[in-house]
Amino acid sequence: MKRSIYAVIILMMVMVVGFTACGDDDDNGFSAEQIAYFEKNLEFIREKKVLKGEDGELLYKQVILGGDTALYRVLSKEGEETKYPTSQTSVTMTLKGDFISGQNFQKEMTMVLTPANVVPGLGAILLNNTVGERVEAIIPAYLGYGYYDNRGIPAGSTLVFTYTIEKFN
Repeated sequence: MKRSIYAVIILMMVMVVGFTACGDDDDNGFSAEQIAYFEKNLEFIREKKVLKGEDGELLYKQVILGGDTALYRVLSKEGEETKYPTSQTSVTMTLKGDFISGQNFQKEMTMVLTPANVVPGLGAILLNNTVGERVEAIIPAYLGYGYYDNRGIPAGSTLVFTYTIEKFN
């Protein structure tokens, strides 16, 4: 009886060691080039998080969502509007999107959207904007299109949106 218990325990230990040794989860199947691209995008965000203006204040405001941080700053503001949208408010805006390299992936165009129907990071930032604001938003991959290629956007891309909110519908 004791031998069979020891045999079961040893078999379980071998299985646990075998399963963990066989796992290749460290890089999730990404190439060294992809991992370097991810790191470059993460470093871009780390640098922007601590960037300060001439007044010594942080240049970018932070919106934390799902354990990650999207950044934004108001570039200019026209008007005195103080109303903010909800997640279901239709927002008319001109928007363009670039990668951190400056390469454009979304030409500037006027569109109508709701914060609930865009990538999570942009949606969360929109909830903090008012009509007349021109905004730069930096969306990390986790709050954008993630770590898989998506319609011409490479896996792990940080997205930089510049937009002006024209009106809420």
